[in-house]
Amino acid sequence: MSAIDPAMADYLRFHAPRFDHVLRTLRPCVRSGMRVLDIGWSQLTHDISQEFGVRVDALGFNEDGVIPTGRYYHFDLNDCQNPARHRRDLPSYDAIVFAEVLEHLHTSPALVLGWLSGLLTPGGALLVQTPNAVALPRRIKMLLGRNPYERIREDATNPGHFREYTASELCDYARLVGLDVESVTINSYFDFRYAHHGQVTRRDRIVGALKNLSYPWLPRSMRPGLTALFRRPAALRQAA
Repeated sequence: MSAIDPAMADYLRFHAPRFDHVLRTLRPCVRSGMRVLDIGWSQLTHDISQEFGVRVDALGFNEDGVIPTGRYYHFDLNDCQNPARHRRDLPSYDAIVFAEVLEHLHTSPALVLGWLSGLLTPGGALLVQTPNAVALPRRIKMLLGRNPYERIREDATNPGHFREYTASELCDYARLVGLDVESVTINSYFDFRYAHHGQVTRRDRIVGALKNLSYPWLPRSMRPGLTALFRRPAALRQAA
């Protein structure tokens, strides 16, 4: 059996607490027989399928095809700004997981969340996970006169963060497209000892361990991870 790539192993260690947070948040929303869509295709896709015993399709840059948990569909969410490119052949889903993707898109969240909400069954859940734009490290960098965000990358297949969001912004976008806000949590759910995937040094582990200990004690608005659970209304609202 070949060894796991060190960078991938560190990636999984770094994100393991986040994956657990997603599963806990989904627990009231997903049960046997439901159909779930994961935006992207990763270990999290398999974890959701195994945890709840459900089919989990995935959506992203790869070509259409079969994956171990269901079907894979090709669609670039940046194309949500062009109705002529929308995919209209996808099934409906009881839950959609949109985790750590929104910040990589250069398209308005109103267009992306609106398109995703159209894939939900009435009462279906949309879990959105994204970095907190005003986390403490970003505030400190700004005070020091440093840009807290990376430069736009030249490789379109591996985009960096175009835009990060606050909790209030994310909820405003959700309400704008008719979604109900069920819950919002701002937590520290990364293992920062493995932030430098494949190049972890002893110093990285020490500094990361200190971050792991200190971040949960920060004021809620300054923690690094933002998770929101939205719902498509089960029925159309009556006009006032």
